[in-house]
Amino acid sequence: MDEKRRIHEVLRDHTDELMAIPGVVAVAVGESCGKQCIRVFVAHRSSELLSQVPGKMDGFQVLVEESGQFQALDD
Repeated sequence: MDEKRRIHEVLRDHTDELMAIPGVVAVAVGESCGKQCIRVFVAHRSSELLSQVPGKMDGFQVLVEESGQFQALDD
């Protein structure tokens, strides 16, 4: 199985548990230093929140990025 397909499967398998962490607003596949990673977007970065997000999932690095709240745009 190629790595690109595998990371998407890992993210799919863990999205619900990551999104259940209070303060997490989105998750996505990303890239860091030329390698694929899982990005976890949070409304506000805190040590309590960071302690709940794993550093790796199934061998892929997990990076936390403060994004603020996401809002839907009105048409």
